[in-house]
Amino acid sequence: MELIHEFFDSGAFIPHGHCYLWNSGLVWLHILSDVLTAIAYYSIPIGLVYFVRKREDLPFKWIFLLFGLFIIFCGTTHLMEVWTLWYPTYWVSGTIKALTAIISVFTAASLIPLIPQLLALPSPSQLAAINVTLASEITERKKTELELLRSRELREAIFNESADAIFLVDPINLLIFDCNQRAVEMFETDSKNEMIGIEGRTLQKRQFSDEEIVSIVEQMHRIGFWSSEIEYITRKGKLFWGNIAAKTINVAGKAINMVRVKDVTDRKLAEEYIRNLNVELEARVQERTFELSQANAALEIEISERKLTEERFYLVLKNSPITVSMQDLELRYIWLYNSAIGNSLESVLGKQDSEILEVAENAQRLSHLKQQVLTNGVGLREEVLITANSQERYFDLTIEPHYDRNGEVNGIGSVALDITWRKQSEAQLRAAYEREVVLLKELHHRVKNNLQIISGLLYLQARQVEDPKTREIINSSRDRIQAMSLLHEKLYRAKDLDNIDFIAYIQGLTRNLTNSYASNSAGISLNINADPITVDIDTAIYCGLIINELVSNSYKYAFPEGRSGQIMIEFARDEANSYTLTVRDNGVGMAEAIDLKYAKNLGLQLVYSLATKQLKGKVVLENCHGTAFKISGIIKPMLMT
Repeated sequence: MELIHEFFDSGAFIPHGHCYLWNSGLVWLHILSDVLTAIAYYSIPIGLVYFVRKREDLPFKWIFLLFGLFIIFCGTTHLMEVWTLWYPTYWVSGTIKALTAIISVFTAASLIPLIPQLLALPSPSQLAAINVTLASEITERKKTELELLRSRELREAIFNESADAIFLVDPINLLIFDCNQRAVEMFETDSKNEMIGIEGRTLQKRQFSDEEIVSIVEQMHRIGFWSSEIEYITRKGKLFWGNIAAKTINVAGKAINMVRVKDVTDRKLAEEYIRNLNVELEARVQERTFELSQANAALEIEISERKLTEERFYLVLKNSPITVSMQDLELRYIWLYNSAIGNSLESVLGKQDSEILEVAENAQRLSHLKQQVLTNGVGLREEVLITANSQERYFDLTIEPHYDRNGEVNGIGSVALDITWRKQSEAQLRAAYEREVVLLKELHHRVKNNLQIISGLLYLQARQVEDPKTREIINSSRDRIQAMSLLHEKLYRAKDLDNIDFIAYIQGLTRNLTNSYASNSAGISLNINADPITVDIDTAIYCGLIINELVSNSYKYAFPEGRSGQIMIEFARDEANSYTLTVRDNGVGMAEAIDLKYAKNLGLQLVYSLATKQLKGKVVLENCHGTAFKISGIIKPMLMT
């Protein structure tokens, strides 16, 4: 206590004012200077703290706070200069100066190591250069996205027009999540929905065991594909044989198993027939050795039949757009049949592709693919372009390695199917699709014009009606027509008819409503809080009609006698991949609770019907501090009936 008393006691010290001989002008000069300096020192840390709190991304925040503490102590020393003019507590003043010195030294020591890091921070010119680079990357990305979209349309056309059944299977749970129309026809189902969500092996007559599934997956991981012939059973109980080929593909960074099933029932029946003939022939040889001559005659007949079958096979092959060839290890032709580009066996025998084809690039492409099969010992299938007789022709080329008796690769075999007609058909389909998009946009444009004509007629009719209720009904109908007209205008201008910018649609719709109720909306603000979401046309129509009804009701009833307030529209996607639409206001609310299912008002009946029946959502009405309609669980709607 004595130490504390001595610390704060002025003792025999003389006040600092004596040094100024209590000259009033000099004393006030020092007082004002020290006080203003202290105020300035105290205001600087406040600005620094505010700046640090607002700039959360600011590096080295602690050095700003350290500077603030140092400046506060500096300001306190100036206040102590004023205090000691009358009260000579120099121990307190000296202690504060000592603390100021300690903090000053610590701040300086902390600042010096930070200088290289502060100098390394990017300058405004560097940030501007980075922004230019990012803008260029964004432009390139948009171009890439457009190319991917065109590529996706091509893949979808090939997927849907394939003559074989194609399935897309989840590689983890082995469930089918998409298939083409040929799969629906082959397995005799009513629609794709019956195929989606089931396990592929359930379509087999004898289902694979879990051990077999594991072995198949391991083979796909090892060599990239798997193929086999399996007996299947359709949904109607019909049995057929299918050649199955599975390959893992990468789509947007996700592995997907693509499975192709080709109906080979006819070939299997032919093979079974031949096997039965062989068995029968062997039985006859064993049982009727004494009829050797007759058996030999029968065998000769069988051989003749086989030769006739082979001749017929070659005849069919000759009249089909298929070219079959064999090449040795040096990729020289040793056999060719039914050349699609008009070459005879004699003209190509012992030659390579570079000596036969007109265009060097075509030859290099073929040689590369064939050399790849020779090197890897794994067959492949590619589409290639060949120029023959100054005409470009496309071929579906399948290349397989050929093995000798020792299991060594001694060449390759190739089968080329002329698909030029299919490529031409695909080009025609793309052109037809583009024409159809133009016609569809023109249809939306004309529907929009017709709806605007109807809206104008209703406007003229409303001006001639004297009954307020009738006029209100006509205006409500006009608002609904304008909501649908606005959507058709968006569709007419949209690049993608299946994905509508819903925020822009809501903004246009509410802008029209604000103009319609201009006399009631002077003090009413309308805010839209929506995620950047694109929706299909049906969702946009039904949600637009609901927003039209609820916002109109808010303008008409929520703010009587010119009250001011706020209307809020919220639209977002939830975790279940469905939508939630909320329309609320902070007006007077409803006078009594209403069960929307039994509402008498036509507009509320329309809201309930659209939300529950068309959008498959759930409606909740809140009547507290205004009115709020929340429609959750909105999924892709059904067509209105």
